[in-house]
Amino acid sequence: MTPRKVLALYLLPVLAFPSAAADVSVTPDADPRGNAPVRVGAMIGVLSVPRPVDAEVFVRIKDRFAFGISYSDLPNFVASPLLSAAGANSDTMTARLDDFSAFEADLRFMPFRSAFFVGASFGRQALKGAITESTVVGPQTATVDTTTWYATPRAGWLWTFDRGFLLGVDLGVQLKLAGDQTVTVPAGSPPEVRTRVQNLADVGTSYPLPSFHFRVGWIF
Repeated sequence: MTPRKVLALYLLPVLAFPSAAADVSVTPDADPRGNAPVRVGAMIGVLSVPRPVDAEVFVRIKDRFAFGISYSDLPNFVASPLLSAAGANSDTMTARLDDFSAFEADLRFMPFRSAFFVGASFGRQALKGAITESTVVGPQTATVDTTTWYATPRAGWLWTFDRGFLLGVDLGVQLKLAGDQTVTVPAGSPPEVRTRVQNLADVGTSYPLPSFHFRVGWIF
């Protein structure tokens, strides 16, 4: 067979199916999720202030905006040693924190489409607790129940690594917008009970409060 016939046999499939030939290309490997306009992620707190237990789910849009919902809590097993260290407990008086939790709506804006962001959270915080003192007539318990609406402007970084691993850190300040407080003290309770239950109420209503998060997570 002559060389011309061999060349013609080679070129025939290419000429007959040009669209198929045009689809053949070499592209570098890439994570297709990285170019998705909308991605969903979740994070948990490694270190969070003022409530150490922290989790968030969010949606990121075109690497420019992120909207999320988060929950944070200061559980009793963490609060009890803190109250003892602060001197709230004594031989005759016991303090407990039944609830110190919050729900937040989070907004982030990435001005450079990079890890850096500025944003704010708007949330509702609940605090419930009690002070009990042992007296000659029996235990006297005073209670506190507060609800606070607040805003937290913040700035930070949210890095995205291979396979979707996330690492985030941010710093802000929690500012009170509105709230209500109910303190109930039994009649005849010693003045110290009233003072201490009011101090417990001030834990959640004294503003501004610092806000810090160090989180890890995943984005899909």
